[in-house]
Amino acid sequence: MAIFGSLRDMSFPDLVGMLGRRSGVLEVFALPGHRQAYTIALEGGRVLWVREGRRVLEPLQARSVLQELFRMSEGGFEFVPGTPPPPPDGQVLGWPLERLLLTMTTVEDEFRAYSATLPDPRTRFQAVSMDMWLEEPLWSFWEKAKPLLGQPGGASAEELARRLGLREREVVYYLHKLRLAGKVSPVRAYEEALKRRDESREGLFRRLFASLLGRGR
Repeated sequence: MAIFGSLRDMSFPDLVGMLGRRSGVLEVFALPGHRQAYTIALEGGRVLWVREGRRVLEPLQARSVLQELFRMSEGGFEFVPGTPPPPPDGQVLGWPLERLLLTMTTVEDEFRAYSATLPDPRTRFQAVSMDMWLEEPLWSFWEKAKPLLGQPGGASAEELARRLGLREREVVYYLHKLRLAGKVSPVRAYEEALKRRDESREGLFRRLFASLLGRGR
C-alpha cells in the first residue's frame, strides 16, 4: 500500500524514520524552487540510487540532494513499496539512509557553528596540496573539484557549484574544511606564498653564490 503526504505534516527525517528498513521507491515533489521531482530507491533501508527527473545522480550530487531534502519543510511525497528497479548505469550507492541522515545532522550543526567564518562564495581558491586522505563526503568533493581548483586562478564556490551541480551553501562549507585541512588556499594568499617562496629561494641562491665566490678568492 502506497504512503503519501506532505512535508509540512511529516518532515523528511521523520518520514525516513517511519519507513525504517522498507524497500520501495520514494518520490518527493512540488518542492519550492525545484522544477523536477526527486526519486529515491530504497532496499532494506539503504539508498540504491537517487534520480532528479529522469537523470540518475552521481554520488556527490545524490548526497547533496538528500541533504537539501533534510531541510525541506514544504512539498509532497509518495512511497510505493516493492522491489525497486536497478539504476541504468548499474552503480548502486548502498548508503544506510538513517546513518546518512545522522551524518547530515552533524554537517548542518557544523555549518551553523562555522557560519561566521565561512568564506564568501566569490572568493577564489587554489589547490596547494594534491595528496592527503580525507573522510567522505569531503573526499568525493575534493576528487571532483581538484581539476578546477588546480587550474590557474583557481575557482570560487559559485563556479564550483555551477560546474559540479551542487548547492553553493555546501560548496562553501567544503572549501572551508579543505582550507582547514591545508589542501586549498585563497588565490591571493596562495600567490603571496609562492612569491615569498621564490624570494626565499632567490636569497638562498645569492648567499650560496656569494659563499662560492668568497672561497674562490
